[in-house]
Amino acid sequence: MTVSTEMSSKMFSLDRTKNDTSTLLDLLRALAAQMVCVGHAWNWTFAQFGGAEPTLIPEIGVLLFFVLSGFVIAYTLHYRTKSAGYSLLNYCVERVARIYSAYAPALFLIAALDYVAFTLGLPSFQLDSLTSFFRNLLMLQGYPGEWGGGAFGSAGQLGTLAIEFHIYFFIGGLFFLCRGRNRIAGLLLAIAAGALPLFHFAERPNASHSLFALWLLGFGGYFIAINMKIDRLTTVACAVLSFFLFWRWRVAHVRGDEYALAAQPYFAMWFVSLAVAAQGQNWLLRARPVVEFFAGYSYTLFLVHYTIVKIVVGLMPSPLWMTFTTAIVISNLVAWLLARATEANHKQFAGWILQRFGSSQTRAEELKEATP
Repeated sequence: MTVSTEMSSKMFSLDRTKNDTSTLLDLLRALAAQMVCVGHAWNWTFAQFGGAEPTLIPEIGVLLFFVLSGFVIAYTLHYRTKSAGYSLLNYCVERVARIYSAYAPALFLIAALDYVAFTLGLPSFQLDSLTSFFRNLLMLQGYPGEWGGGAFGSAGQLGTLAIEFHIYFFIGGLFFLCRGRNRIAGLLLAIAAGALPLFHFAERPNASHSLFALWLLGFGGYFIAINMKIDRLTTVACAVLSFFLFWRWRVAHVRGDEYALAAQPYFAMWFVSLAVAAQGQNWLLRARPVVEFFAGYSYTLFLVHYTIVKIVVGLMPSPLWMTFTTAIVISNLVAWLLARATEANHKQFAGWILQRFGSSQTRAEELKEATP
C-alpha cells in the first residue's frame, strides 16, 4: 500500500513504521551477504569443476556492503549526536561491539576449521601462522607497511572487513572533530585510523580499488537524502531514476574489475535513489519478519561462509549441484547459530563495556542502535 498524498513536504525518515526504507536497507544487507555466499559457492563448484564461467556476484555484494555501510554510519552519527550525552566513547564502543561480537568468535572458529580441514588433508587448506591470526584479530589485514599482512587462513574475504573497520574510526573521529565535541580525541583517533582507508581511496594495483571512495559516496548520499523534501513526485522520480542508474552502472563497470572507481558514482546514486523511492511505500511491511531474520545473521554469514564452502567442496566434490546447495545451506545454518550467541547480543556487549567505563549512557533505552 502506498503512503497517502499527505506525505508531501515531509523529510526523509528511517522510522520503520512510516515507510519501507529501513526494511529495504535490511533487505539489501541480507541480499549482499547471500550474494557473497552463493557467488563463492558457485565459483568453488560449477566454475572450478564444471567449466562454468566464474561469477563476480561476490564482488558486487561487497560493493553493496560498502555503500550501505557509509549510508547507515552517516545516519548513526547524525542521529545519535543530537543527544548531548552521546560521546566519541559511546560511538567507538558501539562500533567495536558491533564488529567484534561476531568477528572474534568467527576468527577462532575459522582457525579451528582450518586445522581440522588441514588434518583431514582437504585440498586448498594450509595452516596459517599465529602472527597472521593476531594481525587479523587486530584488524591489520591489508594494512600498508610492515604491520600489515594477508587475510588469515582460508578466510580471504576478511581483507575488506579491515578496511571498513578502520573507516568507522577515521570518519567517526573527523565527524566529532567537526561537530566540536571530543575534538582532541576525535583528531587523534582519525590520525590513528587513517592509514588503511586512505590507502584504499585512490585506485592502485595493490589495493582494493577505492572502496573508501564508495563508502564516502554512501555517507554523503545520506545527507543529500535528509535534505530532500519527500513527496509523491520525488519518490516516483527516484524510483524511475534508480532503474536508469542501475543500467548506467552496468554499462560503466568493467567486468573483472568490479571495484573500479569509474562506475562507483552510478552505483551509489542508484542506492540512494532506491532508498528515497522507498520513502513512499509500505509494501515490505508484511515481509519485515522474514527480512529481519535473514538480515540478523548476514554479517556472521559473511565472516564464516568462505571456510565452510571450501570444506564442503573438499569433502563432497560431486555431484556439483549437491555440493553447491549443501555449501549454501550449511553456511547459512552455521552463521545463524553463531549469530544467535554473538552478533545478536552486540547491544548488550556495548552496554557492558560502557558500564566498565562508567558511562552515563548505559540504560537499555539509550543503547538502542541508531542503525536501521
